[in-house]
Amino acid sequence: QTCIDKITDAISPAELKIEGAFDDPNGSHISIYCVAEAFEGLRSMKRQQLVYKAIWEEMQGTAAPVHAVDSMVLKAPSEV
Repeated sequence: QTCIDKITDAISPAELKIEGAFDDPNGSHISIYCVAEAFEGLRSMKRQQLVYKAIWEEMQGTAAPVHAVDSMVLKAPSEV
């Protein structure tokens, strides 16, 4: 929920889904699907940077709640 809140605050997505990886019982590996106006006109790497910046604190340290982002699908509304 913290990642959802932080991404929502950072880029105001029209749609956002964050799921734990199917083989990770701790939920420390996540997959992100996000549609946001903020991605319009941006290349994939810049879109990823916006998302990582929003959840960076959740990924820091050995006891961080998020160990890795296994996949990201980041789209602008015009691409949906």
